[in-house]
Amino acid sequence: MIIQPITLVIASLLLASVQSFGQNSKPAVNYMGIPGPIVFQKKSYQLIWSSHPDASLYKQEYLAAGDNFPNYKSMITIDFVVATVSVDDAVRTKLRELDQLKRTLDVNYEVIGNAATGEKIIDCLLGQAAADDAKSIYEHDVYRFKAIAAKSGQKGILLYALSNRAYGKDIQPFLTRLKTERKALIAEVAQVPVPEITIKK
Repeated sequence: MIIQPITLVIASLLLASVQSFGQNSKPAVNYMGIPGPIVFQKKSYQLIWSSHPDASLYKQEYLAAGDNFPNYKSMITIDFVVATVSVDDAVRTKLRELDQLKRTLDVNYEVIGNAATGEKIIDCLLGQAAADDAKSIYEHDVYRFKAIAAKSGQKGILLYALSNRAYGKDIQPFLTRLKTERKALIAEVAQVPVPEITIKK
């Protein structure tokens, strides 16, 4: 694990699960009533881990077949926080977190806004080169923030996040591919239909 959890007021409720990695072996609970599997780029992602740590926060993580924690290659995270905050609030707090990570990791990001929908995306590359190359790790995250109303009535912010990783000798080819594939990948995340959320009261 290259990132330790950082407690923040809003964005800690919306962290892509680069920070959770399926921290326990309990069966995942579909707290948000999201039909599965989730399909992205013709790949099926199954619910592997979930958490409902407080009354306002719901987190679910999805991996493709053959992938496992902690050394996954691709993961989708869906977080929903019931709160009267804006997309801009969530994004600003997430950016503060990323800026703090710059103290120990290589971190680069760009914020992309959609004026028509009010959504925002943070396109982020972060990682760490180790003296032992086999322990090096880099990760590309696309965080999509959207204000929604759940079918069950709750209003809040939904985070749909795609995380792709590479380790050791696979990092350089990963970064090379990313140069040509990044824009298309961001566009796909921006256009994917976000799931309807139903929270059991």
